[in-house]
Amino acid sequence: MMAFKELVKNRRSCRVFMDTPVTGEQIEAIVTAGQWAPSPLNQQPFQFIAVTDPKLRAGIQKAGMAAKQAVADQGGPGWAQKYPMEFVGTCPLILVVVSDPSLGGLGSYFNQPHGALQSASACIQNMMLMAAELGLGSLWFTFFDPDDVKPVLSIPKELEIAGAVLVGTPAAETKGPSRKPPQVHENLFHQ
Repeated sequence: MMAFKELVKNRRSCRVFMDTPVTGEQIEAIVTAGQWAPSPLNQQPFQFIAVTDPKLRAGIQKAGMAAKQAVADQGGPGWAQKYPMEFVGTCPLILVVVSDPSLGGLGSYFNQPHGALQSASACIQNMMLMAAELGLGSLWFTFFDPDDVKPVLSIPKELEIAGAVLVGTPAAETKGPSRKPPQVHENLFHQ
């Protein structure tokens, strides 16, 4: 078992997966880790869709390709056109995290309406850390228009997609970029 500080440093975004299926026990461990994320009023506003069907994974990949084209059509950064999307269709498991914005706590009363999304984001981080603990690779994938993915997975319009977590056995070692030193301001924000 990896020490937490090593787990955090060694978790990397993976974009090359083997076709080895993720087991039911591994899925349960990853989802359970996500379920323990903090949430406003403990409302746990997230639900999970475990996507293993190749046709549905291809639908998510197609949504990614459409988003990539939208970036190009709007004159977005050139590097986005080089972003590969093949791994989305070949990843053995995509865990889509859906959140209910009506379960965001009391923040809407004082200009903090994103409690459900913030909680779902913490959920995704927990899931990715558990995947790393299990020796699996993962990627928090958001390069798609949620309105293109919702019909593929029959997600109701009133719910939000916090992200799709791609999970599988890494096909290659993933080396991440170094991190900048943290910017910590004492008492007040300083430019």
